[in-house]
Amino acid sequence: MGPRFPQHRLLTVFMGLALIPGICGASPQEGRVPRPQPQSQGGAEGRSPRSQPQAPSDRDFRATRPGPTPEGRQARPGPAQRTLEQAPARVSRVSLYPNTRTVVPPAWIRCTSVPTLGYWQQRDLKAEIQWLSRSGFIPVTPLGDTVDTLTDYAQTPAGWRAYGISVPAGGTMQVEVQHAKLGWFRLMLVDKWGKPGPGMLQAAIAHQPILVTYKNPGKEATAVYVIVDDPAWWSDAKDPYTLLVRRNWDHATTDLSQVKMVAGLWGASPSVSAEFRGPSLTGPAVFPH
Repeated sequence: MGPRFPQHRLLTVFMGLALIPGICGASPQEGRVPRPQPQSQGGAEGRSPRSQPQAPSDRDFRATRPGPTPEGRQARPGPAQRTLEQAPARVSRVSLYPNTRTVVPPAWIRCTSVPTLGYWQQRDLKAEIQWLSRSGFIPVTPLGDTVDTLTDYAQTPAGWRAYGISVPAGGTMQVEVQHAKLGWFRLMLVDKWGKPGPGMLQAAIAHQPILVTYKNPGKEATAVYVIVDDPAWWSDAKDPYTLLVRRNWDHATTDLSQVKMVAGLWGASPSVSAEFRGPSLTGPAVFPH
């Protein structure tokens, strides 16, 4: 009897444990009270409390920007790219001159301190002009072959004005702006598409050029577009700037009639405020060395 007692005792304990659920009328799992679970504050969608708001997609940006969105640009945008992002806000308010397709240049905020390199980079007129061309032609004042000096002032509130000059193949010209507050001005040279073309790199990379030189590297005569930038609006009818144009060719013996001044982005819109003066009667303008 002695050796069987431990086995009998274990069997009794096992049977007692098996009868407990039946006596209580429920399984151990059913008898437990569920623990309260933390509730999400994201509403019916069950969003995690740590979830962050998603950044706007390219589709959201395209809804407020004309034109396609560049693909694959992950790097931090440079000055020119930032200007392109901001430009459509002004382009959307562009108007045209009556009965023309020529754009009225939109306003820029007036510059109130002496422009720095950072300011000129932010004021990217080349990018602005290319955006404006989506709405119409950019106004330009053609300068005749006999004009070597003019006085004029920038359009306000845009603060700039463009001029077109014909240059023969191999010809060299020099453009200089003069004003009492010259430190607030700059000159730019662009081609018919509003970009620095061949022979214009020196003027394009200069910090604040007030005198630019261009030599036509092509085999045909072409048109060059000079932009006088006056962001502080210092030039006006009482205090205009002076634009000097020097050429190394004789206009009397050089035929530039085949050059199309209204080409690419540009539409002729002569400045009504400009006063033109031709070369002296002693001979053609002499290019300074």
